[in-house]
Amino acid sequence: MTANLTLFFIVVFLAATRMGWEWPYIAKLMPVYVAAIPGLLLASVQLYRDMTDWDRRRREKGAGIEMDEVFATGLDKGTERRRTIGFFAWFIGGALAIWLLGIVIALPLLAFLYALAEGRERWTVSLLMAGGTFLLIWGLFEYLLEMKWPPGAFFR
Repeated sequence: MTANLTLFFIVVFLAATRMGWEWPYIAKLMPVYVAAIPGLLLASVQLYRDMTDWDRRRREKGAGIEMDEVFATGLDKGTERRRTIGFFAWFIGGALAIWLLGIVIALPLLAFLYALAEGRERWTVSLLMAGGTFLLIWGLFEYLLEMKWPPGAFFR
């Protein structure tokens, strides 16, 4: 079963490599050199592992120890419900903030608030995280790559 999925990915990555090979260098940089070729290599390694049953042989040889511990994690329904509602609240709040404020303002603000509320970090750590998020979004995309993010609905 897993070999079929692996073969599917090999075909997809081969097709992507073939289609993008004749493109100009700048156009094929990300899709071909960063995604398709490494994906093809990784899928080929996985196909080898699927066909040779590599993992079973390694376990039989006793080449290592099992590091994972198995825990029975049973949460009460109230905790599950509270965590689920919290996840969707952050998700919807983040999407609304991006729509209203724009991604350059909303994501650092979201990182700051999430670190404070959910991560229980100090103000200084939260501000550093927000600053790093801003520098990544603005510095990488807007400054280096000259890609302008659309403004939020409040700034149009």
